[in-house]
Amino acid sequence: MKHNRVKLSLIPKIFAPAIAIAFILLATGVICQAQEFSPRARMNKFAQQPSNNSANAMFSGGRDLIDEAQWARAEEKFAAYVSAYPKEKNADAAMYWMAYSQYKLNKFDKCKDTIGKLLKTYDKTSWKQDAEMLLAQVPQGTKVKVDPVVVEPVVVDPVVVSVSVDPVEVEVRTQEIQERIAEAQARSQERVKEAQARTQERLKEAQERMKNRTIFKYDLNMSMDEAGSDDDPCEFKIVVLQALFQSDVQRGIAAATEWLKPGSTQTTSCKSAALRLLSRNGGKAVTPIILSVAQNETDLKLRARAISALGATNDDSVIDPLRDFALNSPQSDISEAALYALSQHTGPRAMTVLSEIAVSNKPFALRRVAISSIASRQGEPPVDALIRIYDGNQDLETRKVVISGLAHRRSERAGTKLLEIARSSENIELRKGAISAVSRRGGEQAIETL
Repeated sequence: MKHNRVKLSLIPKIFAPAIAIAFILLATGVICQAQEFSPRARMNKFAQQPSNNSANAMFSGGRDLIDEAQWARAEEKFAAYVSAYPKEKNADAAMYWMAYSQYKLNKFDKCKDTIGKLLKTYDKTSWKQDAEMLLAQVPQGTKVKVDPVVVEPVVVDPVVVSVSVDPVEVEVRTQEIQERIAEAQARSQERVKEAQARTQERLKEAQERMKNRTIFKYDLNMSMDEAGSDDDPCEFKIVVLQALFQSDVQRGIAAATEWLKPGSTQTTSCKSAALRLLSRNGGKAVTPIILSVAQNETDLKLRARAISALGATNDDSVIDPLRDFALNSPQSDISEAALYALSQHTGPRAMTVLSEIAVSNKPFALRRVAISSIASRQGEPPVDALIRIYDGNQDLETRKVVISGLAHRRSERAGTKLLEIARSSENIELRKGAISAVSRRGGEQAIETL
């Protein structure tokens, strides 16, 4: 590849708009580090656990979906997070963002329910004020729940009932609601202004650095050499790479690929940024590049990041390598990264591999997250998979996790399986769990059965 070198003094003229876009994206989290995975297997879904990188990766993935306005996927992602990591430090934030996604999808009843659970479960949460503001914006409807009663016929004299409504009280309550909405909008605008101010500050700092580095030389390999200085301006190089992707995707892909080649002298931070930009902008064409890093990179954390990025490609060609990483790698970081990638992949083969992991001899924490990922998927195939796992595995803890997964499904077949367990299981713990799951599902059939 031939590289044309130009002086850095031309960069502000050529890439100024793109660099401005880059810093705005930096402020919203687009240029960030790919998910890191702890070497400890700490993916406990139902019991209290310390913070772990798998949870952080799932939470960051949800926030990315919020930034991209993919509300349906964001709701599903944060619902899976709350289900898998109820004791994590970000559980309250995840519940807020799930409610926010439901609000954006006009699922106002679900939004109010989620906010209610948030305020009840985390009464001292720092998200309380945001949740209350969001609740104030939810259209208020009137619902009356009437329990069935048996009424004996009674003969009564006609009674004239007059109802008076105080117009002042109505006006006051209406004004209070409008004030809460206005306050929420003002708070939102204030946050936007703060983010814009931070972006402007960072942009100004970058421009100052560019003025002071007039002897830099720049090429497509992102090499920057300053006479008499050993400084490695990684952050600045990442900004330039982002600018390349904004102005010319193919040149950006070429530059990022050079960064990731074996023997590259780029730092881990730069390589991580290259991975993220490739996975976001390159499509399936860059899958072989990311897969090569996942298979051959010597840095364990960088390998894990590359593996986690493979799930976002949604390419069936990565399923077999991910299966191999998850089931055969002796390193927990790699297994966890592969499991995370499979959970992001929406293809049916990914669910098949998740089912294999769920009944494998891998650590129980890993198998539990695989089952949770299956339960969070749409349609009937996940129900089939959960039932097969339950029927084919005698492990008590595994069966408990499956019951919890079935409790979150609205499928009639899931309800039928829970009723079967509640009535006929020989294990009292499983029967209790199934009865509790039936009650959580709700509905007339559940009430009648209970």
